[in-house]
Amino acid sequence: MTRLGRHGLDHVFHAVRTDFLDVARSWTDSTGPDDAGAAGVVELADPTGERAGRVYAAVGEPARVAALLGTVTPDDTVRGVTITRGSGVLAGETLSGWGLAPDATWDRMVTETAPKVPDAAGAVVELLDLDRDADEIADLLALANPSTRQGVHGPRARRARWYGVRVPPEVPGRSSGSLVAVGSAMPVPGDAVHLGSIGTLPAVRGRGYAGALTARMAADGVDERGLVTLGLYHDNVAARRVYERLGFVLAHEVETWHRA
Repeated sequence: MTRLGRHGLDHVFHAVRTDFLDVARSWTDSTGPDDAGAAGVVELADPTGERAGRVYAAVGEPARVAALLGTVTPDDTVRGVTITRGSGVLAGETLSGWGLAPDATWDRMVTETAPKVPDAAGAVVELLDLDRDADEIADLLALANPSTRQGVHGPRARRARWYGVRVPPEVPGRSSGSLVAVGSAMPVPGDAVHLGSIGTLPAVRGRGYAGALTARMAADGVDERGLVTLGLYHDNVAARRVYERLGFVLAHEVETWHRA
């Protein structure tokens, strides 16, 4: 995966992250394209103005990330940071000085191989239309993935391609044709597609709907751009099993810090 070999500010996950927020400033300690452990830090701002303050994203070897963060002087409130896992313990004094505390650990996974879309008990994966389906998608995500930050009413929702699984007639307790799983595929800088807002109704989990949905989104994304990325909480074992079966591999271990 040649694109994952980039370092510092050229790292592919900086490109993915900066699609959702605007870059205000950036720093790197890179000595050149062969500096494999180079750190890169970007300061991000919400272009809509809805969220005040700044967010920082950093990649690179933990010691170098921590050292580089120590050179940053924020000129606004820091809402949170996303950094290579292991950096926080080394940069704890800097981060706590910004009013932050450890929040979560999660993983970034990628694939360059289009998976086969499995059969999920006759369920059909289809493209959705936000003009028609936005309210139904929002209602489903409120139950299936309430923590997602990439909902249908966000400022960039219409740049994504939205997919859904509609329930087959034989599923009890659900009206035929209603959505049971949804997800979005967002083209992002770095010539990649990022999957997000993935959710399956709790009552119908374990039937293969999430696998069929993710496989279809990933296959389309690989065909379109060659690289597909997604993120999941580190302890989400069930989702990890699904993604690994579809050919996704771990590419970046991450920790987040937010305001205490």
